[in-house]
Parts: sequence; C-alpha cells; structure tokens
Amino acid sequence: MRKSLLALAVIGSFASVAHAQSSVTIYGIIDASVAYNSKVATGVGSATGSRAGVDSGAIKGSRLGFKGSEDLGGGLKALFNLENGFNVDTGAAAQNGTLFGRTATVGLSGNFGAVLLGRQKDFLDDIAAFTTVDDLGGMVSNVHAKDLDRTNGERVNNSIRYNTPNVNGFYGSVIYGFGENAGSASTGQSYGIGGAYANGPFGVGLAYFQAKKAGTAAGSIAGSDVNSSAATTCSTGAANIGSTCLKTWTLAASYQLGAAKLHGSWSQVKLPLAQASSAVSFSAASAASFTADSTAQFAVGGVNNDKTNIFDVGVNYALTPALSLLASVQYARVGFVNAGDGKMTQLNLGAKYALSKRTSLYGVYRNLRASDVYNVGVNSSSVPGSDSSQNAVNVGVIHYF
Repeated sequence: MRKSLLALAVIGSFASVAHAQSSVTIYGIIDASVAYNSKVATGVGSATGSRAGVDSGAIKGSRLGFKGSEDLGGGLKALFNLENGFNVDTGAAAQNGTLFGRTATVGLSGNFGAVLLGRQKDFLDDIAAFTTVDDLGGMVSNVHAKDLDRTNGERVNNSIRYNTPNVNGFYGSVIYGFGENAGSASTGQSYGIGGAYANGPFGVGLAYFQAKKAGTAAGSIAGSDVNSSAATTCSTGAANIGSTCLKTWTLAASYQLGAAKLHGSWSQVKLPLAQASSAVSFSAASAASFTADSTAQFAVGGVNNDKTNIFDVGVNYALTPALSLLASVQYARVGFVNAGDGKMTQLNLGAKYALSKRTSLYGVYRNLRASDVYNVGVNSSSVPGSDSSQNAVNVGVIHYF
C-alpha cells in the first residue's frame, strides 16, 4: 500500500513539472473610435457626402488571441498562436469571417531560431515597428498603396517561416508560401526575406516580398489578404497564371532622440502584370464619369498601375510620461503604364493619452489629397469617390488585455 502511494506521489510530481513547463496565454486588443469623414462616396455616380459613425480598429485591429509554448527539453520548445480578428462596432468577424484570420501557426523554437507553419505575416510587418505605422496603424495603410507594401500586416496562407535568433541586435526571417496547385508549383506561390538591427535608440530594417498569380485558386495570398485591387492582379482571372504579380520592399529606420522618436521609411510596390488602359490620362478617365471601382483605371493597384513609391516620415513626442503627440506625412507617387504619374499626400496630427498600462485614449486628424489618381480614402470603408481631398477625425480608446 505504501509503495502504491509512493508511486502515485512520484507520478503526480512529474505531472506537475510537465504542467509547469507548458503555458497558454489569452490576450487581445479592442480599438473603437467615433469617426467623422468629410467626403465619402455615396454610391451614386461620383457624388460624395459626409459620414459619422463608430469605427473598429482604426489604429490597432481588434483581436482575440491564444498563444502558448511547451518546454521539450534541451532548449527546444513547441509554439502555437491562434488569433481571431473582429469588428468591435458590430461584433462581426474580420478577415472575411475567417475564424483565425489574423494568425494560425504552430512550430518549434530553440537556439537555431524558430520555424513556424500556417497562416502568418512576413517580415515587412516586423520592420513596420520602425515606421509611423507603429503609431497610426490602419490610419495610414491606404496611402501605403492600399497596404500593397504590406507594412500594416498582410498574411501568407500555406506558409513556412524561419526566424533567426537575435544576435547582438541583428535578426532576420525568410518565408515561403505554397501555392498548393497540382502540376504547377509557381501558381499562387510567394516568398519573402528581410533583416533588421535594433539596439538602444536606433533601429533599421529592410524586407522584400514577392507573389505569383493564383488564378481561380486561392494561392498563398488570397485576395482578402491584400485588397480588392490586388485580388484582380494576383488572385483572379485566367491570364498570366504563375507569373509574378507583386513585388514590394521597404527600407525603414527609427531613432529615439530624447523624448522624440523619429520614423522614416521608403517603400516600393511593383505590379508587373499592369497594362495600358483605354484612357490616356486620369483627366480623360474622370471626364467620362468613370469611377475607380468600375474601371480600375488610374487607381492604386488598378489595371494600369505598374509602380508606386511611398515615402513616410513622422515623430512621436512624449510630452509627459502619459501624453504623446503624433505627427507624420506620407507621400505616394503612383506610376501608370504609358501615362503620367499620380500623387497622394496624407498629413496626420494626433495625440495619445495613457490612462494606465493597458488603456489609452487617442485623437487623430488626417487630410489626404490626390492628383492624377483616384483618391484611396483615409480608410477602406470611406473612399471619397472621385473627389481629390478628404478630411477625417477619430477619437477613441484602445484597451489591451
């Protein structure tokens, strides 16, 4: 009897140790704001009207996540991360209703770094920490070529990613997305690579991503993982299947100078399958009462948009430990096949006030002006039709848990 009790005690102690070596964390972010947009397309021709309402995820996408690890011994760990996106204003699922649309990965980590399998972001999202996207998130993603430069966190399906260990501030990553098309490995395929250095007040990073056309198959970047224009380029249609449809890279840096954190970045987006449109200029297209939605001419990511360069500079100034002042400017030069370039400039002014370590208030004003290109709007749900200018104000709260 005593031997049996002793055996049970030993087994119980091992079970306790095994349990202590595993961990699961439930976490999330809720971002909601009251928003006003000066000019929004009404859906009737090119008419515009003002809009007021509640926005979800203006800066940080609202989410609920689960992550964990298990110590396998010898420095080896098993990892997983499942993250669901949702819209706090309606309670509806984000990412087109995908259950874990933000992240779904499992893998191993150790002294060699980490290897992760599933649906995940590429390294362009990592170096976004050196840009004004870190402060303003989705508020600047549209002027970043509707996030075709991927700095606001696009995902790669069916992917395997390797992250190097951090060595004296140096770290990097490679990712490969399987197209999963029988008989054609290149159809829907994607890959990316990047590296960064962050130590003390200085950080700098460079990353590249490329994708090939998937046709009717989803491929490694589904249309919902970029935007509707990129879906036309990379994920729909029978022409040019397996051809490179997207190339993008970003060089970004930040520096903490006393109370001010300075950001700067340069992104370039290339769409190799772009072709000349039926209109010779933006003015000719708009004069014919075309809209970007119906023709995709002279629109960011549209049929004749072959290259876009985005320059982004900004500052986050800590006026007090709780209050930060934000300012940034984004300039995008949008190239079109056999036509002149379009231009977009967005100005952002705002402030964040920390009520605690987990809850902050914010207010941000934005103005976006466009010339010789359809205005992308300050957020995807409030495109200002064919109008060249739009103002927006968001006042909201972000809570981390």
